[in-house]
Amino acid sequence: MTLVRSGVTIGLVIWAAATAVFVPLGKFILAPGARVPPSLSAALVVLATLAGIHLIARRVLRRDGAPSLERAALFGACACLPGLVLDGALYVVGGGRYPGLDAAANGTMTAALLLAYAAALLGALGAARRTASVPLAP
Repeated sequence: MTLVRSGVTIGLVIWAAATAVFVPLGKFILAPGARVPPSLSAALVVLATLAGIHLIARRVLRRDGAPSLERAALFGACACLPGLVLDGALYVVGGGRYPGLDAAANGTMTAALLLAYAAALLGALGAARRTASVPLAP
């Protein structure tokens, strides 16, 4: 149960921090005319998510003992759950748009979010593999 609680808590904290950055600053980071191309900014968000969750999952899995792909998948799913639900709610409340973003940046943000959640799951699985030398095939 602590693995679930840790995943949900960490996911909630990451979602809150990312939302606190992207709602006010997203229009500058993901705008089509930004200094850094929006696709590069989105790729950096995805890579940061992969690396961050990997490091956090390794620490949590080591602390919790007996790292395995199943436990890593549970942690990854629980870490993604709050963000998926809350981002979905943001889109509904925002009328199908992420708050604070121009319509032109909405597609980039949506793609970045989906890829970041996939990266979070892969990062957690990679953490189990590195922590316990668990092969990917059963």
